[in-house]
Amino acid sequence: MDISQAFAALNGRFIDTVNSHDTPGWLALFAEDAILIPAGQEAVSGRKGLEEWAEVATKVWNHLEMQQAFCTSDGNVAWESGTWTGNINVPDNRTMDVSGNFLLVAQREGSMLRIKAHTWNVNIATP
Repeated sequence: MDISQAFAALNGRFIDTVNSHDTPGWLALFAEDAILIPAGQEAVSGRKGLEEWAEVATKVWNHLEMQQAFCTSDGNVAWESGTWTGNINVPDNRTMDVSGNFLLVAQREGSMLRIKAHTWNVNIATP
């Protein structure tokens, strides 16, 4: 499996766990020492930090899609960038469409990739 196919499989599992609000499944995609840098929030690192962040975040999402733009590797480490779109819950029982760009770094563990670092931005909608 080439790196682009491996990332496509990882992205598919990532999207499935977010869309199904599967916090344990989402956490299983990350390495034990992973770092997450959410848009507009403090960096989160390590298993405990990711668990605490994910308990809230996975419930916010109604739908997520990711589009890979660039993917490459150097040995057992690979990275990709792309765009994402989604729909989230916001206060007052409303939802909001959101989008942005992402950067994801993964490390090969056996035949799988595990996320080592993930960050994204949120595009500001203009009226």
